Amino acid sequence: MKFYNREMEINYLKTYCQLEPNSILFVYGPKSSGKTTVMLRVIEELSKRDDIIFFYYDLRRYATPTKEEFLEIFFKKGEKKYLLNTLEIDLKIFKFGIEENYDFNNIKLNDVFDKIYESIKAVIRDGKKPVLIIDELQKLKNIYFNGGKSLLNELFNLFVHLTKVRHLCNVICLTSDTLFIQEIYKNSTLEKAAEYYLIDWLSKEDVESILKDEGFTEKEIKYAAKFISLPYEISQLVNNKKVGISVEESIKRWINIEKDKIRYTIRENLDKKEEILKILSKFKDNIKIKNDDIEDELFGTLKILIENEILFYDVINGIIKPSSLTKWFAINNLLKM
Repeated sequence: MKFYNREMEINYLKTYCQLEPNSILFVYGPKSSGKTTVMLRVIEELSKRDDIIFFYYDLRRYATPTKEEFLEIFFKKGEKKYLLNTLEIDLKIFKFGIEENYDFNNIKLNDVFDKIYESIKAVIRDGKKPVLIIDELQKLKNIYFNGGKSLLNELFNLFVHLTKVRHLCNVICLTSDTLFIQEIYKNSTLEKAAEYYLIDWLSKEDVESILKDEGFTEKEIKYAAKFISLPYEISQLVNNKKVGISVEESIKRWINIEKDKIRYTIRENLDKKEEILKILSKFKDNIKIKNDDIEDELFGTLKILIENEILFYDVINGIIKPSSLTKWFAINNLLKM
């Protein structure tokens, strides 16, 4: 699918990459809202200037890594302190460089950080700006180094040092895990050292404009714009039309699938059924509610709905809503049963 209607987000992130490093940026939003696509476009456009070196790691392409796998993902052996990632043939991105004969066995976390630091300093010595981007950073949560040190917690300390303290390297972390964002937001290490940027649903006007450009009829556009909100859904709608599935049938299927997912979550948590339905009923007449609208005793149940990507929790703005517009219609269909 063509790239549409994220110019505001692209311009923000392009500008951020070029600013003097002063904070960690967490880019968050509902699943499939386009965070990675936007970030890759930023890398593609800025890489043409040849004065920015991007260290980009998409942890979704890997199984949840072990300590050893983390080292293999983040480092590449070679003569230079930063080396082109030849596995990413479509992007000019780099990995941290490490000596050919370097032994990863029994490596200490401080040694790892020293190597990262050396790579970043090498970029700066070459007169270029380093930018470190990690997609779905939360996948590193359960990695511990010798002495039981949490890799993720220590990485946050390193990121603060690289940005706020020494102003050496911009650090951008992407995630759709809003409970992870909540953990970050409460982390005292990151207080006044982190910023947050939401990449959210497409607006109804953007959806209509995209579908018009893709050749949909006025009737199809009017119908679809009531139900869809994510770039992924538009892509699927375009593909479905090519194979002869109507807009109405596509959306009907999606809502039914989402409704079945919600029912499955309820069945997996039968002891919480009444609480789940109580929370979902708050969306009967509202697409979004305030965090304060959820009673304290229901927060544990709310986490179940967030973890199963039924609801999206915008911690920074104190808003809770379905993870997509089709999910909202699925919730309301379920409540009518």
